[in-house]
Amino acid sequence: MEPVAVKNISDEEWIRIINKLEDRNSEFECELNAVMDVASIGIQITDETGVTLRFNKVCELIDGIKAEDIIGRNMRELVEEGIYSDSVAVECLEKKIPIARVQKVNGKDILATGTPIFRDGKVFRAIVIAKDVTEVTNLKKSLGEVKYAKNIYEEELELLRKSQLDNKGMVTNSVKMKKVIDLALRVASVNSTILIQGESGVGKGLLTEIIHKNSPRATKPFIKIDCGAIPEKLLESELFGYKKGSFTGASREGKIGLIELANTGTLFLDEIGDLPLDLQVKLLRVIQDRQIMPVGGKEPIDVDVRIIAATNRDLEEMIRQKKFREDLYYRLNVIPIVIPPLRERKEDIPSLILALLDSYNKKFGFDKKITPEVTRLLIRYDWPGNIRELENIIERLIVTSGGKYIEVEDLLDNELDFLLDKISVDQALGDIDYKELMGSYEKDLLVKVMKRCKSTKEMADLLKVHPSTIWKKFKSWGIRLEFKN
Repeated sequence: MEPVAVKNISDEEWIRIINKLEDRNSEFECELNAVMDVASIGIQITDETGVTLRFNKVCELIDGIKAEDIIGRNMRELVEEGIYSDSVAVECLEKKIPIARVQKVNGKDILATGTPIFRDGKVFRAIVIAKDVTEVTNLKKSLGEVKYAKNIYEEELELLRKSQLDNKGMVTNSVKMKKVIDLALRVASVNSTILIQGESGVGKGLLTEIIHKNSPRATKPFIKIDCGAIPEKLLESELFGYKKGSFTGASREGKIGLIELANTGTLFLDEIGDLPLDLQVKLLRVIQDRQIMPVGGKEPIDVDVRIIAATNRDLEEMIRQKKFREDLYYRLNVIPIVIPPLRERKEDIPSLILALLDSYNKKFGFDKKITPEVTRLLIRYDWPGNIRELENIIERLIVTSGGKYIEVEDLLDNELDFLLDKISVDQALGDIDYKELMGSYEKDLLVKVMKRCKSTKEMADLLKVHPSTIWKKFKSWGIRLEFKN
């Protein structure tokens, strides 16, 4: 490019050009200052050494420093003097890259972003943009606190739910049973089919109710069907319903089936092993298609039910015997839950006894207690009828015992001596000393025999021992011989 000739320009012309350039610079300066002052963010400009050239009003508010106190000062000096803890302007000049960080300034959280400006490949300016993010930081902190509180509330809710389980009769101290309850609570929130297995009286129905009440369907219908209690000829119409005129004796209006009544809720199929094979096929279709066909109907009806089945039978053995459909078994057994029998969780018995005592005392208006001797006997019994058998015996003892305390004699008076006869010695040996076990058993046996005899001689003849042996035993125990009148 050829140089511009400046010959023949008078001094007056030079002065005019210079004044014009100064006017333009002045206009630019005014425009820049206006932009700086109306900006809603803090803007600071430094030269290549870190000396502040511009510092707008928002920066003054954020930093609490007047522009005249910082313009012309090097940021390094201000850091050394402790006015600033650090400087993103200096850092971006040194590293020649944008720098961003949140700084604490006058109790506020300030997001400062420093950007180096290049000219001819060299840094000659640094622009710092500052934003007050205190509110955002506080919101983030509040959100963290809310999340923490939410976790605490969820934990408390879980504890409350578990405590409510205890109040509803699912009392347990055993590790096995706690795992069962935890699993039931976990699967309550989903719609997967559940198969609950366990002996009669272990609490399959109660666990099913707990699953329903802790599920999203808790406010919807809970329909229980005992597959073994309904006559086989009536079972299909009870389950699926029927249309009017479907068969002789049918209602003129027809009838809604129990499955349809459970729509949007939970369908509990108790004793599923008793379901006839032809109805097993129809139940399989309900699970697969979510539809039912009433007896005499022509159009299927859509149903939305969560199915929980329960049984005390060995379904796998029934499959081998061709008495239960294998495909239905796998449809039901999506989530298997096995409730252990009471004999495998004897640590639950004392708590169950206390809970049942409290329940029946309130029911009948009593305030009866049970002696440790009776509790020990009940713990040593095998409970083939499980919790249902325990409930029946505790109720009988509370109603029939004469005193405030339920004692061993009350077991005999209520013809519950089979509890003593059926105690498993093998089970008991794991808990107490052999001599203690035999001594306790001998004492219980002799007291029981005494209640049935009229004299020491009759006892001796029955037990085939000398009368003095009986007298010495009772004396060592501190028990008075009181015979049957």
